[in-house]
Amino acid sequence: MHYALCLLIFLPTALATLRRCKTFPGDRDWPSPRMWDVFNASVDGRLIRTVPIGTPCHNGASFSEDECSIIQANWHNSSFHELSSSSTQVSLWANQSCDPFSGPDSQCIIGTYVQYAVNVSTPAHVISTLKFAKKHNIRFVVRNTGHDYFGRSTGAGGLSIWTFHLKETQWIDHFVSSTYKGVAVKAQAGVSGLQIYQEADARGKIVVAGACPTVGWAGGYIQGGGHSPMGSKFGMGADQLLSMEVITTTGKFVTASPTQNEDLFWAMSGGGGGTYGILWSLTVKAFPDMPCAGALLSFNAGTTVSLEKWWEAVDFYQESTPTTTDAGGVSYSFYSEGSFQMAPLFLPNSTAAGVKEHIQPLVNKLNSLGIPHNLTIAEYPGFFAAHEGLFPPESFAVGVMQFGGRLLPRSLWESKASLAKLKSVVRTMVEDDAVIFDIAVSPTKERGGNPKNAVLPAWREAERTFYPTLPWIDRAPLSVAAQQENKITHAYDAALRALAPKSGAYLNEGDPFEPDFKTAFYGVNYARLLEIKDKWDPDQLLFGAIAVGGDRWKTAPDGRLCPA
Repeated sequence: MHYALCLLIFLPTALATLRRCKTFPGDRDWPSPRMWDVFNASVDGRLIRTVPIGTPCHNGASFSEDECSIIQANWHNSSFHELSSSSTQVSLWANQSCDPFSGPDSQCIIGTYVQYAVNVSTPAHVISTLKFAKKHNIRFVVRNTGHDYFGRSTGAGGLSIWTFHLKETQWIDHFVSSTYKGVAVKAQAGVSGLQIYQEADARGKIVVAGACPTVGWAGGYIQGGGHSPMGSKFGMGADQLLSMEVITTTGKFVTASPTQNEDLFWAMSGGGGGTYGILWSLTVKAFPDMPCAGALLSFNAGTTVSLEKWWEAVDFYQESTPTTTDAGGVSYSFYSEGSFQMAPLFLPNSTAAGVKEHIQPLVNKLNSLGIPHNLTIAEYPGFFAAHEGLFPPESFAVGVMQFGGRLLPRSLWESKASLAKLKSVVRTMVEDDAVIFDIAVSPTKERGGNPKNAVLPAWREAERTFYPTLPWIDRAPLSVAAQQENKITHAYDAALRALAPKSGAYLNEGDPFEPDFKTAFYGVNYARLLEIKDKWDPDQLLFGAIAVGGDRWKTAPDGRLCPA
Protein backbone atom coordinates (compact mmCIF):
# COMPACT_ATOMS: atom_id res chain seq x y z
CA MET A 1 0.00 0.00 0.00
CA HIS A 2 1.37 3.41 -0.89
CA TYR A 3 2.23 5.82 1.96
CA ALA A 4 -0.13 8.48 0.58
CA LEU A 5 -3.14 6.14 0.70
CA CYS A 6 -2.27 5.01 4.22
CA LEU A 7 -2.01 8.63 5.35
CA LEU A 8 -5.46 9.33 3.91
CA ILE A 9 -6.86 6.44 5.92
CA PHE A 10 -5.41 7.51 9.27
CA LEU A 11 -5.20 11.28 8.93
CA PRO A 12 -8.87 12.12 9.75
CA THR A 13 -8.58 10.46 13.16
CA ALA A 14 -5.32 12.24 13.87
CA LEU A 15 -6.74 15.62 12.83
CA ALA A 16 -9.84 15.13 14.95
CA THR A 17 -7.61 14.54 17.98
CA LEU A 18 -5.71 17.75 17.29
CA ARG A 19 -8.71 20.10 17.33
CA ARG A 20 -8.21 21.24 20.92
CA CYS A 21 -5.52 21.83 23.50
CA LYS A 22 -4.84 19.29 26.20
CA THR A 23 -6.79 19.78 29.40
CA PHE A 24 -4.71 21.53 32.06
CA PRO A 25 -4.89 21.83 35.86
CA GLY A 26 -7.38 24.54 36.72
CA ASP A 27 -9.50 23.97 33.63
CA ARG A 28 -13.19 23.22 34.09
CA ASP A 29 -12.66 19.78 32.51
CA TRP A 30 -9.71 18.82 34.71
CA PRO A 31 -10.68 15.73 36.74
CA SER A 32 -12.01 16.38 40.23
CA PRO A 33 -10.28 14.94 43.33
CA ARG A 34 -12.99 12.29 43.44
CA MET A 35 -12.22 11.26 39.85
CA TRP A 36 -8.54 10.94 40.69
CA ASP A 37 -9.40 8.80 43.70
CA VAL A 38 -11.53 6.48 41.57
CA PHE A 39 -8.75 6.26 39.00
CA ASN A 40 -6.21 5.52 41.75
CA ALA A 41 -8.33 2.61 42.90
CA SER A 42 -8.42 1.28 39.33
CA VAL A 43 -4.60 1.10 39.29
CA ASP A 44 -4.38 -0.57 42.72
CA GLY A 45 -3.43 2.59 44.59
CA ARG A 46 -0.29 3.18 42.51
CA LEU A 47 -1.04 6.80 41.55
CA ILE A 48 1.60 9.29 42.73
CA ARG A 49 0.90 13.03 42.97
CA THR A 50 4.00 14.99 42.06
CA VAL A 51 5.85 16.83 44.79
CA PRO A 52 9.00 18.27 43.16
CA ILE A 53 12.11 16.83 44.79
CA GLY A 54 13.53 20.34 45.20
CA THR A 55 10.66 21.29 47.57
CA PRO A 56 12.74 21.20 50.82
CA CYS A 57 14.93 23.97 49.37
CA HIS A 58 12.01 26.45 49.29
CA ASN A 59 10.08 28.31 51.93
CA GLY A 60 7.07 26.42 53.19
CA ALA A 61 6.11 23.58 55.49
CA SER A 62 8.69 21.24 53.92
CA PHE A 63 11.65 23.64 54.06
CA SER A 64 14.81 22.06 55.50
CA GLU A 65 18.35 23.34 55.11
CA ASP A 66 19.76 19.89 55.89
CA GLU A 67 17.56 18.14 53.31
CA CYS A 68 18.29 20.84 50.77
CA SER A 69 22.03 20.34 51.21
CA ILE A 70 21.60 16.63 50.50
CA ILE A 71 19.51 17.40 47.40
CA GLN A 72 22.08 19.87 46.08
CA ALA A 73 24.92 17.41 46.70
CA ASN A 74 23.11 14.69 44.74
CA TRP A 75 21.50 16.80 42.02
CA HIS A 76 23.95 15.65 39.35
CA ASN A 77 23.74 12.00 40.38
CA SER A 78 21.64 9.96 37.97
CA SER A 79 20.34 7.52 40.57
CA PHE A 80 18.97 10.39 42.66
CA HIS A 81 16.55 11.39 39.90
CA GLU A 82 15.65 7.94 38.64
CA LEU A 83 14.16 7.07 42.05
CA SER A 84 11.69 9.93 41.58
CA SER A 85 8.49 9.45 39.59
CA SER A 86 8.74 12.96 38.16
CA SER A 87 12.21 14.49 38.28
CA THR A 88 14.16 14.92 35.06
CA GLN A 89 17.88 14.26 34.78
CA VAL A 90 18.31 17.12 32.29
CA SER A 91 17.98 20.45 34.09
CA LEU A 92 16.79 22.27 30.97
CA TRP A 93 13.47 20.40 31.05
CA ALA A 94 12.87 21.15 34.74
CA ASN A 95 12.69 24.81 33.67
CA GLN A 96 13.64 25.90 37.21
CA SER A 97 10.11 24.95 38.30
CA CYS A 98 11.36 24.06 41.76
CA ASP A 99 15.10 24.50 41.51
CA PRO A 100 17.22 23.58 44.56
CA PHE A 101 19.84 26.21 43.70
CA SER A 102 17.62 29.26 43.15
CA GLY A 103 17.12 30.15 46.80
CA PRO A 104 14.33 29.61 49.35
CA ASP A 105 12.33 32.62 48.18
CA SER A 106 12.15 31.47 44.56
CA GLN A 107 9.19 29.65 43.03
CA CYS A 108 8.47 26.00 43.73
CA ILE A 109 5.70 24.80 41.45
CA ILE A 110 5.00 21.59 39.55
CA GLY A 111 5.57 23.52 36.34
CA THR A 112 7.04 21.31 33.64
CA TYR A 113 6.92 18.18 35.78
CA VAL A 114 4.03 15.78 35.27
CA GLN A 115 1.10 16.28 37.64
CA TYR A 116 0.70 12.58 38.39
CA ALA A 117 2.49 9.31 37.69
CA VAL A 118 1.36 5.69 37.90
CA ASN A 119 3.98 3.27 39.19
CA VAL A 120 2.86 0.53 36.81
CA SER A 121 3.42 -3.14 37.56
CA THR A 122 0.96 -4.79 35.15
CA PRO A 123 -0.21 -4.13 31.60
CA ALA A 124 -3.66 -3.41 33.08
CA HIS A 125 -2.19 -0.39 34.90
CA VAL A 126 -0.87 0.98 31.61
CA ILE A 127 -4.16 0.39 29.81
CA SER A 128 -6.19 2.04 32.59
CA THR A 129 -3.89 5.07 32.52
CA LEU A 130 -4.20 5.37 28.76
CA LYS A 131 -7.99 5.23 29.00
CA PHE A 132 -8.10 7.86 31.73
CA ALA A 133 -5.76 10.22 29.86
CA LYS A 134 -7.76 9.81 26.67
CA LYS A 135 -11.14 10.25 28.36
CA HIS A 136 -10.08 13.49 30.05
CA ASN A 137 -7.84 14.77 27.22
CA ILE A 138 -4.76 14.81 29.48
CA ARG A 139 -1.22 14.82 28.17
CA PHE A 140 0.18 11.27 28.40
CA VAL A 141 3.85 10.68 29.19
CA VAL A 142 6.04 7.57 29.27
CA ARG A 143 8.81 7.74 31.88
CA ASN A 144 11.49 5.28 32.95
CA THR A 145 14.59 6.91 34.47
CA GLY A 146 14.10 10.48 33.24
CA HIS A 147 17.41 10.25 31.35
CA ASP A 148 16.14 12.05 28.25
CA TYR A 149 17.97 14.91 26.53
CA PHE A 150 14.84 15.84 24.55
CA GLY A 151 12.33 16.22 27.37
CA ARG A 152 10.04 13.37 26.33
CA SER A 153 9.83 11.89 29.84
CA THR A 154 8.16 14.92 31.39
CA GLY A 155 5.45 17.40 30.45
CA ALA A 156 3.40 20.17 32.04
CA GLY A 157 -0.06 19.03 33.00
CA GLY A 158 0.85 15.45 32.23
CA LEU A 159 -0.07 12.01 33.53
CA SER A 160 2.74 9.52 33.15
CA ILE A 161 3.27 5.82 33.43
CA TRP A 162 6.48 5.13 35.38
CA THR A 163 8.12 1.93 34.14
CA PHE A 164 11.27 2.10 36.28
CA HIS A 165 10.33 -0.80 38.56
CA LEU A 166 9.65 -3.27 35.74
CA LYS A 167 12.83 -5.31 36.28
CA GLU A 168 11.99 -8.93 35.41
CA THR A 169 14.22 -10.85 33.00
CA GLN A 170 14.14 -14.32 31.47
CA TRP A 171 17.24 -15.89 29.94
CA ILE A 172 16.59 -18.18 26.99
CA ASP A 173 19.33 -20.69 26.18
CA HIS A 174 17.89 -21.83 22.85
CA PHE A 175 15.99 -19.02 21.19
CA VAL A 176 14.90 -19.93 17.65
CA SER A 177 13.30 -17.60 15.12
CA SER A 178 13.44 -16.97 11.39
CA THR A 179 16.32 -14.51 11.92
CA TYR A 180 18.31 -15.89 14.87
CA LYS A 181 19.24 -19.04 16.72
CA GLY A 182 21.13 -18.74 19.99
CA VAL A 183 21.09 -17.35 23.52
CA ALA A 184 18.69 -14.46 24.15
CA VAL A 185 17.28 -12.52 27.07
CA LYS A 186 13.77 -11.18 27.57
CA ALA A 187 13.63 -8.07 29.75
CA GLN A 188 10.93 -5.75 31.00
CA ALA A 189 10.98 -2.05 30.14
CA GLY A 190 12.58 -0.87 33.39
CA VAL A 191 15.77 -2.92 33.11
CA SER A 192 18.87 -0.70 33.17
CA GLY A 193 22.20 -1.11 31.45
CA LEU A 194 23.85 -2.00 34.74
CA GLN A 195 21.33 -4.74 35.53
CA ILE A 196 21.63 -6.38 32.13
CA TYR A 197 25.44 -6.14 32.21
CA GLN A 198 25.55 -7.83 35.62
CA GLU A 199 23.16 -10.61 34.62
CA ALA A 200 24.99 -11.24 31.36
CA ASP A 201 28.36 -11.33 33.14
CA ALA A 202 27.10 -13.92 35.62
CA ARG A 203 26.22 -16.16 32.65
CA GLY A 204 29.41 -15.58 30.66
CA LYS A 205 27.56 -13.43 28.10
CA ILE A 206 27.61 -9.94 26.61
CA VAL A 207 24.51 -7.89 25.81
CA VAL A 208 24.86 -4.69 23.81
CA ALA A 209 24.01 -1.70 26.03
CA GLY A 210 25.29 1.81 26.62
CA ALA A 211 28.37 3.16 28.34
CA CYS A 212 26.28 4.87 31.04
CA PRO A 213 25.08 2.09 33.38
CA THR A 214 22.00 3.93 34.70
CA VAL A 215 20.38 4.53 31.31
CA GLY A 216 17.05 2.77 30.80
CA TRP A 217 18.44 0.11 28.47
CA ALA A 218 15.18 -1.70 27.76
CA GLY A 219 13.29 1.53 27.16
CA GLY A 220 14.37 4.58 25.22
CA TYR A 221 17.98 3.49 24.70
CA ILE A 222 17.22 0.60 22.35
CA GLN A 223 14.17 2.22 20.76
CA GLY A 224 16.30 5.23 19.82
CA GLY A 225 19.07 3.12 18.28
CA GLY A 226 21.61 2.81 21.08
CA HIS A 227 25.37 3.24 20.59
CA SER A 228 27.65 1.11 22.74
CA PRO A 229 31.23 0.27 23.74
CA MET A 230 30.63 -2.82 21.59
CA GLY A 231 29.18 -0.79 18.72
CA SER A 232 32.06 -1.32 16.31
CA LYS A 233 31.86 -5.04 17.03
CA PHE A 234 28.11 -5.82 17.14
CA GLY A 235 26.38 -2.70 15.81
CA MET A 236 23.61 -0.71 17.46
CA GLY A 237 21.48 -1.73 20.43
CA ALA A 238 18.41 -1.83 18.18
CA ASP A 239 20.20 -4.28 15.87
CA GLN A 240 19.97 -6.92 18.62
CA LEU A 241 16.17 -6.89 18.88
CA LEU A 242 14.33 -10.16 18.26
CA SER A 243 10.82 -9.32 19.48
CA MET A 244 8.84 -6.95 21.70
CA GLU A 245 5.70 -6.94 23.77
CA VAL A 246 3.89 -3.66 23.22
CA ILE A 247 0.81 -2.02 24.67
CA THR A 248 -0.90 0.05 22.01
CA THR A 249 -2.62 3.35 22.76
CA THR A 250 -5.92 1.68 21.90
CA GLY A 251 -5.38 -0.68 24.84
CA LYS A 252 -4.19 -3.85 23.12
CA PHE A 253 -1.29 -6.05 24.24
CA VAL A 254 0.55 -7.24 21.12
CA THR A 255 3.76 -8.93 20.05
CA ALA A 256 5.94 -7.20 17.48
CA SER A 257 8.68 -9.11 15.67
CA PRO A 258 10.05 -9.63 12.16
CA THR A 259 7.05 -11.91 11.52
CA GLN A 260 4.29 -10.36 13.68
CA ASN A 261 3.16 -6.73 13.41
CA GLU A 262 6.28 -6.19 11.37
CA ASP A 263 5.70 -2.49 10.81
CA LEU A 264 5.51 -1.77 14.53
CA PHE A 265 8.63 -3.84 15.16
CA TRP A 266 10.50 -1.98 12.44
CA ALA A 267 9.50 1.45 13.79
CA MET A 268 10.29 0.69 17.44
CA SER A 269 13.68 -0.75 16.48
CA GLY A 270 15.45 2.59 16.24
CA GLY A 271 12.62 4.97 15.33
CA GLY A 272 12.31 6.45 18.82
CA GLY A 273 10.79 5.61 22.18
CA GLY A 274 7.38 6.68 23.44
CA THR A 275 6.07 7.32 19.93
CA TYR A 276 4.28 4.30 18.41
CA GLY A 277 3.33 2.21 21.42
CA ILE A 278 4.38 1.51 25.00
CA LEU A 279 7.13 -1.06 25.28
CA TRP A 280 6.40 -3.68 27.94
CA SER A 281 9.27 -6.06 27.25
CA LEU A 282 11.85 -6.89 24.63
CA THR A 283 13.97 -9.87 23.66
CA VAL A 284 17.51 -9.43 22.37
CA LYS A 285 20.54 -11.45 21.34
CA ALA A 286 23.27 -12.35 23.82
CA PHE A 287 26.86 -13.10 22.79
CA PRO A 288 29.67 -15.14 24.39
CA ASP A 289 31.82 -13.04 26.70
CA MET A 290 35.34 -12.19 25.60
CA PRO A 291 38.46 -10.60 27.06
CA CYS A 292 38.59 -6.83 26.62
CA ALA A 293 41.29 -4.24 27.09
CA GLY A 294 41.58 -0.50 27.03
CA ALA A 295 43.47 2.65 27.81
CA LEU A 296 42.98 5.93 29.64
CA LEU A 297 45.03 8.80 28.20
CA SER A 298 45.21 12.49 29.11
CA PHE A 299 47.42 15.43 28.23
CA ASN A 300 47.27 19.18 28.74
CA ALA A 301 48.74 22.43 27.56
CA GLY A 302 50.58 24.41 30.21
CA THR A 303 53.76 26.23 31.12
CA THR A 304 55.91 23.78 29.16
CA VAL A 305 53.43 22.88 26.44
CA SER A 306 52.11 25.55 24.11
CA LEU A 307 48.55 25.53 22.82
CA GLU A 308 49.89 25.08 19.29
CA LYS A 309 51.70 21.90 20.29
CA TRP A 310 48.59 20.72 22.13
CA TRP A 311 46.50 21.33 19.00
CA GLU A 312 49.00 19.40 16.89
CA ALA A 313 48.50 16.41 19.19
CA VAL A 314 44.71 16.75 19.06
CA ASP A 315 44.84 16.96 15.27
CA PHE A 316 46.84 13.72 15.22
CA TYR A 317 44.15 12.11 17.36
CA GLN A 318 41.49 13.32 14.88
CA GLU A 319 43.29 11.50 12.08
CA SER A 320 43.74 8.25 14.00
CA THR A 321 40.28 7.04 15.02
CA PRO A 322 39.49 4.92 11.93
CA THR A 323 42.18 2.48 13.04
CA THR A 324 40.27 2.10 16.32
CA THR A 325 36.88 1.46 14.77
CA ASP A 326 38.34 -0.83 12.08
CA ALA A 327 39.68 -2.98 14.91
CA GLY A 328 36.20 -3.22 16.44
CA GLY A 329 37.00 -0.65 19.09
CA VAL A 330 35.41 2.53 20.38
CA SER A 331 37.02 5.62 21.90
CA TYR A 332 35.37 8.17 24.17
CA SER A 333 37.17 11.52 24.28
CA PHE A 334 36.53 14.78 26.10
CA TYR A 335 38.36 17.99 25.33
CA SER A 336 38.26 21.70 25.94
CA GLU A 337 40.98 24.22 25.18
CA GLY A 338 44.24 22.93 26.60
CA SER A 339 42.80 19.73 28.10
CA PHE A 340 42.30 16.32 26.44
CA GLN A 341 41.12 13.00 27.88
CA MET A 342 40.51 9.71 26.14
CA ALA A 343 38.41 7.90 28.71
CA PRO A 344 38.59 5.26 27.49
CA LEU A 345 39.87 3.64 24.35
CA PHE A 346 37.98 0.33 24.46
CA LEU A 347 39.05 -2.74 22.45
CA PRO A 348 36.98 -5.94 22.67
CA ASN A 349 38.67 -9.31 22.22
CA SER A 350 42.06 -7.75 22.87
CA THR A 351 44.90 -7.64 25.38
CA ALA A 352 47.04 -4.98 27.02
CA ALA A 353 49.73 -5.66 24.44
CA GLY A 354 47.19 -5.17 21.66
CA VAL A 355 46.05 -1.85 23.11
CA LYS A 356 49.64 -0.68 23.59
CA GLU A 357 50.41 -1.39 19.95
CA HIS A 358 47.20 0.33 18.91
CA ILE A 359 47.74 3.56 20.87
CA GLN A 360 51.53 3.76 20.36
CA PRO A 361 51.41 6.10 17.32
CA LEU A 362 49.58 8.75 19.38
CA VAL A 363 51.98 8.22 22.29
CA ASN A 364 54.92 8.61 19.90
CA LYS A 365 53.42 11.86 18.65
CA LEU A 366 53.08 13.19 22.19
CA ASN A 367 56.69 12.24 22.91
CA SER A 368 57.96 13.93 19.76
CA LEU A 369 56.14 17.12 20.76
CA GLY A 370 57.49 16.94 24.30
CA ILE A 371 54.00 16.71 25.80
CA PRO A 372 53.81 14.98 29.18
CA HIS A 373 50.87 12.61 29.42
CA ASN A 374 49.18 10.13 31.70
CA LEU A 375 48.58 6.69 30.23
CA THR A 376 47.04 3.63 31.84
CA ILE A 377 46.57 0.38 29.93
CA ALA A 378 44.72 -2.60 31.34
CA GLU A 379 43.22 -5.90 30.24
CA TYR A 380 40.28 -7.78 31.71
CA PRO A 381 38.90 -11.33 31.48
CA GLY A 382 35.47 -10.16 30.32
CA PHE A 383 33.41 -7.24 29.10
CA PHE A 384 31.76 -6.18 32.37
CA ALA A 385 35.03 -6.11 34.31
CA ALA A 386 36.49 -3.94 31.55
CA HIS A 387 33.51 -1.61 31.64
CA GLU A 388 33.79 -1.24 35.40
CA GLY A 389 37.53 -0.62 35.21
CA LEU A 390 37.70 1.77 32.26
CA PHE A 391 34.69 4.07 32.49
CA PRO A 392 35.23 6.69 35.22
CA PRO A 393 32.08 7.25 37.34
CA GLU A 394 32.43 11.03 36.94
CA SER A 395 31.77 10.57 33.22
CA PHE A 396 28.12 9.90 34.04
CA ALA A 397 27.16 13.07 35.94
CA VAL A 398 23.79 14.41 34.74
CA GLY A 399 22.41 17.91 34.33
CA VAL A 400 25.87 19.42 33.89
CA MET A 401 25.99 20.08 30.14
CA GLN A 402 23.82 21.43 27.33
CA PHE A 403 24.17 19.25 24.25
CA GLY A 404 24.37 19.63 20.53
CA GLY A 405 25.51 16.82 18.30
CA ARG A 406 25.89 15.36 14.83
CA LEU A 407 27.12 12.16 13.24
CA LEU A 408 30.35 12.56 11.28
CA PRO A 409 30.63 10.19 8.30
CA ARG A 410 33.71 8.12 7.52
CA SER A 411 33.96 10.00 4.20
CA LEU A 412 35.44 13.00 6.06
CA TRP A 413 38.55 10.88 6.66
CA GLU A 414 38.96 9.97 2.99
CA SER A 415 40.74 13.14 1.89
CA LYS A 416 43.18 15.56 3.45
CA ALA A 417 40.97 18.49 2.45
CA SER A 418 37.84 17.23 4.27
CA LEU A 419 39.88 16.20 7.30
CA ALA A 420 41.43 19.67 7.39
CA LYS A 421 37.94 21.19 7.40
CA LEU A 422 36.96 18.95 10.30
CA LYS A 423 40.01 20.03 12.29
CA SER A 424 39.24 23.68 11.59
CA VAL A 425 35.61 23.34 12.70
CA VAL A 426 36.64 21.57 15.90
CA ARG A 427 39.24 24.22 16.72
CA THR A 428 36.80 27.06 16.14
CA MET A 429 34.27 25.52 18.52
CA VAL A 430 36.82 24.75 21.22
CA GLU A 431 38.30 28.25 21.03
CA ASP A 432 34.75 29.54 21.52
CA ASP A 433 34.53 27.69 24.87
CA ALA A 434 32.83 24.50 23.69
CA VAL A 435 33.59 21.27 25.52
CA ILE A 436 33.69 18.38 23.06
CA PHE A 437 32.37 14.91 23.87
CA ASP A 438 33.47 12.75 20.98
CA ILE A 439 32.78 9.04 20.44
CA ALA A 440 34.55 7.16 17.66
CA VAL A 441 32.24 4.25 16.79
CA SER A 442 31.33 2.53 13.54
CA PRO A 443 28.11 0.47 13.87
CA THR A 444 27.82 -0.62 10.25
CA LYS A 445 24.89 -2.72 9.11
CA GLU A 446 27.20 -5.68 8.56
CA ARG A 447 28.48 -5.49 12.14
CA GLY A 448 24.89 -5.36 13.35
CA GLY A 449 23.95 -8.54 11.47
CA ASN A 450 22.23 -6.79 8.52
CA PRO A 451 19.02 -6.00 10.43
CA LYS A 452 15.88 -4.50 8.97
CA ASN A 453 15.04 -1.63 11.31
CA ALA A 454 14.44 2.10 11.58
CA VAL A 455 17.91 3.09 12.79
CA LEU A 456 18.92 6.32 11.06
CA PRO A 457 20.81 5.25 7.90
CA ALA A 458 23.54 7.83 8.59
CA TRP A 459 24.66 5.68 11.52
CA ARG A 460 25.82 3.02 9.06
CA GLU A 461 28.29 5.46 7.49
CA ALA A 462 29.41 7.10 10.76
CA GLU A 463 32.91 7.31 12.16
CA ARG A 464 31.98 9.57 15.08
CA THR A 465 29.03 10.75 17.07
CA PHE A 466 30.25 14.20 17.98
CA TYR A 467 28.79 16.46 20.67
CA PRO A 468 29.70 20.13 21.17
CA THR A 469 28.52 21.08 24.65
CA LEU A 470 28.40 24.05 26.99
CA PRO A 471 28.19 23.80 30.78
CA TRP A 472 24.87 24.05 32.56
CA ILE A 473 25.28 26.68 35.30
CA ASP A 474 23.12 25.74 38.28
CA ARG A 475 22.59 29.21 39.70
CA ALA A 476 22.28 31.09 36.41
CA PRO A 477 18.95 32.41 35.08
CA LEU A 478 17.22 30.51 32.29
CA SER A 479 18.15 33.30 29.89
CA VAL A 480 21.77 32.08 30.08
CA ALA A 481 20.69 28.55 29.13
CA ALA A 482 18.68 29.97 26.22
CA GLN A 483 21.71 31.90 24.96
CA GLN A 484 23.83 28.78 25.14
CA GLU A 485 21.24 26.66 23.34
CA ASN A 486 21.14 29.30 20.62
CA LYS A 487 24.91 29.15 20.23
CA ILE A 488 24.89 25.35 20.08
CA THR A 489 22.14 25.26 17.44
CA HIS A 490 23.12 28.16 15.24
CA ALA A 491 26.91 28.13 15.54
CA TYR A 492 28.29 24.75 16.59
CA ASP A 493 25.76 22.37 15.05
CA ALA A 494 25.36 24.63 12.01
CA ALA A 495 29.08 24.23 11.33
CA LEU A 496 28.79 20.45 11.67
CA ARG A 497 25.77 20.39 9.34
CA ALA A 498 27.77 22.34 6.75
CA LEU A 499 30.66 19.92 7.16
CA ALA A 500 28.48 16.85 6.50
CA PRO A 501 25.06 18.00 5.22
CA LYS A 502 23.91 14.49 4.24
CA SER A 503 24.59 13.01 7.67
CA GLY A 504 22.30 13.25 10.70
CA ALA A 505 22.17 13.09 14.48
CA TYR A 506 21.59 10.51 17.22
CA LEU A 507 17.96 10.27 18.28
CA ASN A 508 18.83 9.90 21.98
CA GLU A 509 21.56 12.53 22.24
CA GLY A 510 21.76 15.79 20.37
CA ASP A 511 20.30 19.23 19.94
CA PRO A 512 16.66 19.38 21.13
CA PHE A 513 16.23 22.51 19.00
CA GLU A 514 17.54 20.98 15.77
CA PRO A 515 15.79 23.08 13.07
CA ASP A 516 15.24 20.15 10.68
CA PHE A 517 14.60 17.33 13.15
CA LYS A 518 12.88 15.09 10.60
CA THR A 519 15.96 14.90 8.39
CA ALA A 520 18.51 14.98 11.19
CA PHE A 521 17.06 12.23 13.39
CA TYR A 522 15.09 10.09 10.92
CA GLY A 523 16.31 10.81 7.38
CA VAL A 524 14.56 8.86 4.63
CA ASN A 525 12.66 6.81 7.23
CA TYR A 526 10.44 9.68 8.36
CA ALA A 527 7.51 9.26 5.95
CA ARG A 528 7.16 5.56 6.73
CA LEU A 529 7.51 6.17 10.46
CA LEU A 530 4.74 8.78 10.37
CA GLU A 531 2.46 6.33 8.57
CA ILE A 532 3.15 3.71 11.24
CA LYS A 533 2.58 6.17 14.06
CA ASP A 534 -0.82 7.14 12.67
CA LYS A 535 -1.76 3.49 12.35
CA TRP A 536 -0.74 2.45 15.87
CA ASP A 537 -1.38 5.73 17.73
CA PRO A 538 -4.46 7.05 15.93
CA ASP A 539 -5.43 9.37 18.80
CA GLN A 540 -1.93 10.89 18.94
CA LEU A 541 -1.53 10.23 22.66
CA LEU A 542 2.25 9.79 22.44
CA PHE A 543 4.21 13.01 22.04
CA GLY A 544 7.75 14.31 21.88
CA ALA A 545 8.82 17.61 20.36
CA ILE A 546 11.38 15.88 18.11
CA ALA A 547 9.47 12.58 17.94
CA VAL A 548 7.72 11.51 14.77
CA GLY A 549 4.57 13.65 14.48
CA GLY A 550 5.83 16.04 17.16
CA ASP A 551 5.46 19.09 14.94
CA ARG A 552 1.68 18.64 14.98
CA TRP A 553 1.75 20.11 18.49
CA LYS A 554 3.11 23.26 20.08
CA THR A 555 3.60 24.33 23.69
CA ALA A 556 1.36 27.20 24.80
CA PRO A 557 2.71 29.91 27.13
CA ASP A 558 1.23 28.13 30.17
CA GLY A 559 2.96 24.87 29.18
CA ARG A 560 0.00 22.91 27.85
CA LEU A 561 0.08 21.12 24.51
CA CYS A 562 -2.02 22.63 21.73
CA PRO A 563 -2.47 21.90 18.02
CA ALA A 564 0.29 23.51 15.98
